[in-house]
Amino acid sequence: MNKQKIYAGMIDKGAEIWEDFDTKILWCSHNKRQYKWPFFPKKVIDLVKQDMLNNPDKIIYLNQWPNLRREDRIYRYMLCNFGGLDDKPDFDKHGNVSRSEYYDCGLRGKCQFEGKLCCSIKVSNGYLSKSEIEVLKLIRLPDKLIADTLHRSPETISTHLQNIREKTGESDKVNLALFALSIGITLNKPTKTYKNGNHKNR
Repeated sequence: MNKQKIYAGMIDKGAEIWEDFDTKILWCSHNKRQYKWPFFPKKVIDLVKQDMLNNPDKIIYLNQWPNLRREDRIYRYMLCNFGGLDDKPDFDKHGNVSRSEYYDCGLRGKCQFEGKLCCSIKVSNGYLSKSEIEVLKLIRLPDKLIADTLHRSPETISTHLQNIREKTGESDKVNLALFALSIGITLNKPTKTYKNGNHKNR
């Protein structure tokens, strides 16, 4: 159990969930107390369950996890999404969710659900955010179509691409696509063909 600093839940009604690196035990702090899995307070479990319902794509991947027992699904979800320990609460006192930490669960680089069930990926110069992963999945598309697909502005997509290049050290889309595949990210298949910046139906 980490006792070196004060974090969410120790002095407030927020909640922080983490796995102890040495013992591999899952803990949470909430309402000025610390709890060891499976004895988490109902309030924290309810917040996690609501977050699961708010992320149906994650539920699909969770359901595909090989040999995962029904009773371990919530545990695996918490580990993948909230397993690290940082200065921001996983859930603040209002129930708002933050996924700011990166957690090296031991499966990084070989997990088929990396970037799908979890939200961040460690790269050469930092961590890819959830939004950057969404862009990376569409890397084979023209920038404007990525923006249209994700309902973001072209400027936002341009910023994400610049950040991805800086973080990964890859300079172009071909190498970014190869990088994405190498870490298990499935690239969304284009439904149209592209030539000289234009697209048409196949």
